[in-house]
Amino acid sequence: MRRNSTIIVLAVAALAVGAGVTAAVGGLSPAAQASTEVPTTDGARTITVGAGGTAETTPDQAVVTVAVVTTADSASAARQELADNVSRMRDALRDADVSEDQVRTQRYDISQNYEARDDPTAPAYRAMHAFQITVRDVDNVGTVIDTAVENGATNVDDVRFTLSSETRRDLRKEALSDAMDNARGQADTLAQSSDLTITGVGAVSTVERGYSPVRYETAAMSADAGGTSVESGPVSVSVQVQVTYNATDN
Repeated sequence: MRRNSTIIVLAVAALAVGAGVTAAVGGLSPAAQASTEVPTTDGARTITVGAGGTAETTPDQAVVTVAVVTTADSASAARQELADNVSRMRDALRDADVSEDQVRTQRYDISQNYEARDDPTAPAYRAMHAFQITVRDVDNVGTVIDTAVENGATNVDDVRFTLSSETRRDLRKEALSDAMDNARGQADTLAQSSDLTITGVGAVSTVERGYSPVRYETAAMSADAGGTSVESGPVSVSVQVQVTYNATDN
């Protein structure tokens, strides 16, 4: 059987946490900030560094955006056909073990069909209902797409791979640990070069920013033996920390 493939672009979501930490040395990026300070009246010294950390894993969740679009000669007819197709799609998704709380309306619209301006034979009205479907098993993304398309969905607008809240928290902890290791490495180098000994941590700070789509991958969405297959790339979490270490003269 011949295999037909269509290339789509998938956004891979990442968590960028802590970008924008205040610079300790002008002109350096946050991941390379470092400074030592003169002793205070009691002889104490400090070393301040800014460092980044990352952690990466495979996504454990996906968000699929689909839409049901209908056209008709009247707004009421377009609305009724849309309602029938949406009901059929949602029933099929439920039978495929996609629960109601995994399907959320993204947009609903009934408007004049602008194609009718150039083509008098075209239906006068267009109705659209778009949904975001959260898929909790990324291996089932292709099945969910097939089920939606075969039961009323006319558009597949986006497939975004991401992380569940629990996985996101665990990955953030790993990234923070990596950032602190990197910060300590910088501080040890500065202390050795300045004939100092680090005695402890005086202060730590990080800035939260949340998710932002920072990397895109091209994946094949192919129809083979009636099924759709969508491949994802890794999802990463990045953090920035600023750490002030206490130090004494050797």
